[in-house]
Amino acid sequence: MIDFADMIFHHALSQPEKPAIILSDRLVTYAMVARGAMSVADRIAALNLPRHALVAIAVDSPLRHMILATALYRLGHPSLSVWATREIPAIGLPIAVILEGNRAALAPGLNQVLVEDDWFGGEARPFNASPAAGFGGDDAVARVALSSGTTGTPKAISLSVAAVRLWVRNYYFSIGCADWSRMLLLPGLATSWGFTMAAHTLGAGKTLCFAADARETLDMIALHRIDCLAAATQHVHDLIAEQQRQPVPLPTLRVVTAAGSLMSREMLRDARAALCPQIWINYGSTEAACTAYASTDQLLATEGAVGFVCPWAEVEVLGDDGGALPPDTDGAYRIRADCMGRPYPAPQPGDSIRDGWFYPGDRGRIRPDGMLIVSGRVTDIINVAGTKMAPELIEDVVRRHPAVADVAAVGVMGASGLEEVWLAVVTRGPLVPEEIVALCAAVEIPVARVVTVVEIPRNVLAKIERGRIKKEIQAITNG
Repeated sequence: MIDFADMIFHHALSQPEKPAIILSDRLVTYAMVARGAMSVADRIAALNLPRHALVAIAVDSPLRHMILATALYRLGHPSLSVWATREIPAIGLPIAVILEGNRAALAPGLNQVLVEDDWFGGEARPFNASPAAGFGGDDAVARVALSSGTTGTPKAISLSVAAVRLWVRNYYFSIGCADWSRMLLLPGLATSWGFTMAAHTLGAGKTLCFAADARETLDMIALHRIDCLAAATQHVHDLIAEQQRQPVPLPTLRVVTAAGSLMSREMLRDARAALCPQIWINYGSTEAACTAYASTDQLLATEGAVGFVCPWAEVEVLGDDGGALPPDTDGAYRIRADCMGRPYPAPQPGDSIRDGWFYPGDRGRIRPDGMLIVSGRVTDIINVAGTKMAPELIEDVVRRHPAVADVAAVGVMGASGLEEVWLAVVTRGPLVPEEIVALCAAVEIPVARVVTVVEIPRNVLAKIERGRIKKEIQAITNG
C-alpha cells in the first residue's frame, strides 16, 4: 500500500517545482523535500540503528521535522515527535536515538545526534517513487505519540502503519473534500492531529504552511493566498482577538477546521465573522483519531454539539452499571475506530484503551441522527447544587471582559461542602473581580472566586491542564 512518504516522492517527480512547504521566510518545493529526505536517510542509515528502532525528533523547524519524519518513515523507523528533548517523559520509552535540533539541549547521558544544515544538502541525485518497504507490514509501529489530555500525565500511544494510513485517508472526508490547495497548520507536529494533517496535505500534493503566532498567521494567509486553516480552539480564539485588534482581509480563506476543546456557539459565530463562513469542527483524540465532525451550520443549534459520529468510528454511551444507554441519554462514553492507537510499549494498569475501546473520560449523548453532544470531561464538569457546567463554556463568557487575556474555570469544594466555580484569570489591565462575577451571574453562572495568575498551563494542543491550575489557585488562596 502507498503511504504519504511515498506520495511525496511521487509529487517530487510529477510536479517537482510545486511548493510543498511555505514558512514565513522560505518556500520549499516537492523536489527539494524529496532530495532532503534522501540526504537525511543517508545520515540516519550511517547511525547503524537496530531494525525498526524508535527515533525521537526534537527539531522545532517544521520543515526539517517533516523531512526527518519522511526519511524515517521510508527507512522503517517509527518516530516520536516532541517540542524539545526535555519533554520526553521518563516512562520507559525504548528510544534508540534523539535527533536534536538545538545544540544547547545536548546533555550527558542522552543518546542525542545533532541535526545541522549539512544533513539536508549534498549533491543532487535522481530518485524514484517506488513504495518503500521499510516497515515490512501494516501492523508494524509507525508512529508514537504522547497523549496527556488535561491530566498532565504523559501516556505513550503507538499507531501502526495501517492506522496512520487511515488517519490520513479519513481527512479526505472530514476536510479534504473542501476546495482548498494551501493549508496553514497551527497544531504542532508533536501532536498526532498536527502530524497526520501535515501528512495528509503533503500526501495529497497540496501546499503546507506554518506560522508562529496569530499575527503571522493572518499576514501569511493574506500574503500567500492560503485557502485552508487548521487550528486548535485556543488558536481560533487568539485569531479572533487579533482580527478585532488589527483586522486583515482574508478573501482567499475558504475553510477552517478546528479541534481541541469545546467551542461555544457564540465563539463559532465570532469565528465565522472574523475568519470565514465555512468552519468545520473535528472531535478526536490521539487514541482514536477523528471521531465526529460537522460544519458550523450543523452545530449552532445545540450547545456542546461536536459533530456527527464518523462511519469509521463507534461511540457507546454507558450508564453507571457499564451498560449501554438509549439514544439522547447523557453518560460517560467510549470509542472504537478503524485507526485506533495502542498503549506503548505495552499495556499498563489504568490505560484508557481497554479491550479494543478507548475511554476518553468525557460525558455526552448521541442524538438519534448521530450528532454527538459533549457535556465535558467527567473530571472537569463543575456540579453546582445539581447544575452541571462545562468549564469551556464558562470561560467563553469570561473572555468577553476587556481586561481578561486568558481564563480557566475549575470546580473547587467550598467551605459549605458543595462544589463552587473558581476562575483563574490572566489580566491585560486593571480587573475588578466583582465585574467578572456579575458578568457570569447575568447568564446564570454562579462564580464564587476570581484569582489572578501569571499564566494558564496548557498542553501541546493548547488544552488547559485543569489539575495543575486548580492546585495553583488553591495554593494562592491558602497562602
